[in-house]
Amino acid sequence: MTAQLRIYGLYPETWQEFARKVNEEIVPLRLEHGFRLDGPWFVEENCQYVWIVHYDGEGTFEEAEERYDADPRWADLSFDPMEYIADVDVRTLIPQPRPF
Repeated sequence: MTAQLRIYGLYPETWQEFARKVNEEIVPLRLEHGFRLDGPWFVEENCQYVWIVHYDGEGTFEEAEERYDADPRWADLSFDPMEYIADVDVRTLIPQPRPF
């Protein structure tokens, strides 16, 4: 299993609209491409939108991400996510054995 921690620094005046549009348009597309999602969370003091994106399907996370990015429905989104995002921090998470 591969996962990514995704932290988006948002422009303060747009975070609620961004969260709504992600839930309505991006989450269904991610799920159709075999991703699982944890979150999202909002960090108020930094105006950050945080979620974890998992992939357990066929092939690698990177291959699934390429298919997702190449999906023509991206052109049909009602918004450009980068108009809401001031900065992006994406970190690959490596599963570890649970000590409990």
